[in-house]
Amino acid sequence: MNSKLTLNLDKSANALRLALDKAGVVANVKAETAAIIDVSGSFEHEHEEGTTSILIERLVPYCMVLDPDRKMDVFTFSAGERNAHYVGAVTPDDARDYVTRNIVDQVPGWNGGTTYSFVLERALEHFGWKACEEAHRSSQGAGFLSRLFGWSPSGHEHGTQHMHEKRRSLVLFITDGENDGSDEGRTMRVLEESQQRGDQVYFLFIGACEDKGVTFEFVQKIARRFRNTGVVVIRDLEAFVAQSDEELNATLLGPELVEWLKS
Repeated sequence: MNSKLTLNLDKSANALRLALDKAGVVANVKAETAAIIDVSGSFEHEHEEGTTSILIERLVPYCMVLDPDRKMDVFTFSAGERNAHYVGAVTPDDARDYVTRNIVDQVPGWNGGTTYSFVLERALEHFGWKACEEAHRSSQGAGFLSRLFGWSPSGHEHGTQHMHEKRRSLVLFITDGENDGSDEGRTMRVLEESQQRGDQVYFLFIGACEDKGVTFEFVQKIARRFRNTGVVVIRDLEAFVAQSDEELNATLLGPELVEWLKS
């Protein structure tokens, strides 16, 4: 993939709007958007060479069309609760090289293992569907202080629950590998509770791995089991991000996601 490729995000946003029109999704439909990015060791090459930066840039039109603020929240994860991390928001003006500038070698758990459940919880908390068990640790230092003294700099007492405003959300979950087996039960429980609450969140899992031995069996199981989860498996990420807007949207806008956007 040519990293010098210049994308016209306005043109891409228009193509997405046209695809939604054709699918019967009304023009004023809104959903907050987020990208969750796996930073486990096996994904390092794609991050460092910029392929996932281009992927994020290709996904930004979804926030341009759907998100009320035209921003896409970005989370990263590897293994464990402390490595489920909120990076910030990406905008159309800030999309170029986003992963290489903001994530590579800079986020907690860089090059770690893979557990899905904690970052799924973070996203559900962020969009107001799940109570936060404690004030957010904006940095490792703040987290250390809150654990040491039972408080956090944001003023919430440690351990007290609080809720964010509920916001309908589309979450794009990008991973290159299977969830650690030890976390499968917990991930299922997080998604089960979300479905039972009736959370207005759709999780689209994007499995990107050229190794055919990685079947994304667990993610496929999730997609079959829950009404608000889908999966797209990409075997050649470089070829995927080089596609036309129309081809890319045809892959991502599955029937279930379209129905969710219509609901």
